[in-house]
Amino acid sequence: MRGRVKFRMPPIRPVPMLLVATLPAFCAMQGGSETERSICRELRADLPSYSQQDTAQTLEEGARFQLVFAGVCG
Repeated sequence: MRGRVKFRMPPIRPVPMLLVATLPAFCAMQGGSETERSICRELRADLPSYSQQDTAQTLEEGARFQLVFAGVCG
């Protein structure tokens, strides 16, 4: 089909993965501390929006950010 872009997620660097591995426990705790709630609040404000001008790279970056957000803030 014409116009379809294959979507392949590039590997995530080890440092962000370490962050993703450690923060979910904090954010998933009932209530969490003010620090964890602040982190999730700031990440939520940066969730990507999409437009027709997005390139394959910006779509991949947005999808990667959403995965990190879901892992950290549930």
